[in-house]
Order: sequence, then structure tokens, then C-alpha cells
Amino acid sequence: LSFTISFICVRLPRTIKIGKKLRRNMNLASTITSGAKPIDAPARPQLGEVMFNKFSELIYEISGIRFQFNKAYFLSSKLLNRCNALGIDTFEAYYSYIMGASGRTEYGYLLDEITINETFFFRHQPQLDAFEKEILMPLVYMKKSHRQNKIRIWSCAASTGDEAYTTALMIKNLNLDDEFEFDIVGTDICHDALQKARAGVYKQYAVRNIPQNLLQKYFTQDPIANTYVLSDEIKKMVHFQEANLMDATRLAALGKFDIAFCRNVLIYFDEASKEKVLMNIYNAIADDGTLLLGHSENIYSQRHIFKQDKQRTAAIAYTKQPPGTPKHTV
Repeated sequence: LSFTISFICVRLPRTIKIGKKLRRNMNLASTITSGAKPIDAPARPQLGEVMFNKFSELIYEISGIRFQFNKAYFLSSKLLNRCNALGIDTFEAYYSYIMGASGRTEYGYLLDEITINETFFFRHQPQLDAFEKEILMPLVYMKKSHRQNKIRIWSCAASTGDEAYTTALMIKNLNLDDEFEFDIVGTDICHDALQKARAGVYKQYAVRNIPQNLLQKYFTQDPIANTYVLSDEIKKMVHFQEANLMDATRLAALGKFDIAFCRNVLIYFDEASKEKVLMNIYNAIADDGTLLLGHSENIYSQRHIFKQDKQRTAAIAYTKQPPGTPKHTV
């Protein structure tokens, strides 16, 4: 009995130590598996207020997009991606690089990181239905009556091409391209998104709203990659170009458009930038052209530039104000 008791007394602490070690290992494994940050992991670099303000002003200057300090963590993570790609150790060094003689080539990569390209085909179907009935078809009839056969459509912030290609699919489904020449142009500030647009390869999320007949006819599914590849027949209907909506000279070079889609874009601009962008769009569409905005966008302060078309509210359509319309102060 004494031997047995002695054995237990000796072995018990060993058992407790093993249990604690096992629990520690299990907790660490759980942390790694769940993706949570271990307690002793090094903290990610964060922008201080001074550097945040410098980058915020630079981004605003080149894109019109204004970041508030509550977005410091988001901006820090995006800038860190660029620092890692370039082998730069600090945000200060990256700022010096981008402000240097060769830094302008970095603008596009920086904007690729910070812009959000969340989009998909046939977004907001009620608006698209109204666009077809109230804008596109009346424009076709009007062009016919004037013996004209060309219509130009602009996707102002084309991202990965979903919106521009949606328009092309609608035109194709109506067989309008049999007798009309459609020039569909998609522009974006993000050249990475434009490369994806030109490739025309999409995940299931992006194509989920496409009518089944159009999906089967104009897309080829890749079951291995779980992607949908758009046909060349549709891709050749759209041309993509890099352009900044703040750049009046660049947009003027695109020529005049009959219809411009600028949906879910203006929400990223402050009032001053919004005014400039809308003025640039104003100059890029025909006098009788139409601007389509997103359902959550408000341009009340810019109603001296565009006025809402009360007859086509479902399409969220705007037309140009006469030149010289005074700006409202209230």
C-alpha cells in the first residue's frame, strides 16, 4: 500500500504538467486553424495621423476619393501590400518613393489596392428593365427616324466589366446589333480591374443574376476553376480604357456618348470632387444624352449640372441642364 501511494504521489505532478502542455498546444493549434492572431504575433504597422494625412491628401488629389481617419486600419493594410510588393520597409519610405521622380507609375498600383471593385452582372434589375423600355428603345426609334444607326454607351466606372457586358447582353438579346452599330466603352481608374474585364472570366457570384438562357448561350463554364468565361461575341462589343473621372482632358478624348452609366460611384466622392466628376461627365455626353445613377446616390447639390428626368424616374435617369444654369445655394 505504501509503495502504491508513493508511486501515485510521484507521478501525479507529471500528469498535470503534461495536461497543461497539451492544453497549450491545443489552444495554439486552434488559434492557427481559426486564423486568429497569436498573442505574441508582431503587430501590423499602422499609419500615424501625420502619415495618414499625407497619403489621404495624395489619394484625394489623384482620384477624388477622400479617406477619413477612421479608415486608417484599412488604408494601412492596403499600403502595406504595396510596401511588401516593392520591398520597402516603412510607410515613410513608400511615401518618399511615390512622391519621387518615378513614383507616378506607382499611382495605378496604389489605386488598384484602395478601390473597391464589388460588382456583378444585371445589378438592380428594376432599373435595367426601365432603362430598356424608357431609354434604350426610345433612343433606337429616334435614331431610326433621323436615319442614324450608331449609339454610344459609356460605363463610367466599369470595374471588371460586369456593367458594360450586361448592356451588351441586353442589346444582343434584343437583336438590336443587327441593324445598329453600338459602341460600348468601359472606363476605370483601376488597370488591374480592366485587365480582368478584358479577360471576361467570372466567378459564380458575378453571374448569378444573368438570365439562364443568356448564361448558357454566351458563357462557357469551367468546372475545374469554377468560373464562367464570356464569349468573344460579347467581348468584342465592348472596349475598355483606363481613365480617371477627375481627368477632364482624358474624358474629352473619348468623344460624346448617348448614354452614360455612373452607378454606385459618386458615393465615394466629397461634394467638391462630385461636382468636378459630374461636370466632366456632362461634357462627355450629347446634349440630348442620358445619365443613369445608382438608386442610393444624391446629386441635389449639383442639380445645376444635371436634372432628374421626372418621366423616367424608375430608370434613375438624368438629363443635362442648359449651359449657364445657376448654381443653387440652398
